[in-house]
Amino acid sequence: MTWNYTDPLTIPRDEVRFLSGDTISSDQLITDEEIAYARSKFPVAQLAAAFCLRSLAARCLRDVNFSMGDASISASDRARAFNEQAAILDPVGKTLGAAFVVLPSFGGITVSGKDVLESDTDAVQPFFKTGQWDNPEASIDSEVES
Repeated sequence: MTWNYTDPLTIPRDEVRFLSGDTISSDQLITDEEIAYARSKFPVAQLAAAFCLRSLAARCLRDVNFSMGDASISASDRARAFNEQAAILDPVGKTLGAAFVVLPSFGGITVSGKDVLESDTDAVQPFFKTGQWDNPEASIDSEVES
């Protein structure tokens, strides 16, 4: 993984790095590859930077707050700060949840999926089924005549 920062005026990657505040080489936050990914999802630098900041906030959430004497480290405060900066860069929230796209899932739209649903005793079964009225032993005419 690489980290470079030279000129935010001419290099799109560095513009994202500048907007997200990741400009200190001794405290690298986002790799060049992560910025390239963000730019592929959001070509506008502000949105790519907001996306990166939201990613940094998510990383902070896996850390715990720690205090010892007068010194303390607050991962939740750091995550909040990243999210606040992301909200400034993306006030409409276009990058919210972009990394976690959830697609709906429908069962029974393929033959094998239908077979799986029919064999699942816990699944809600459809009220109507193809061929539910088919009975070679009886017909509507014979029921009417009796």
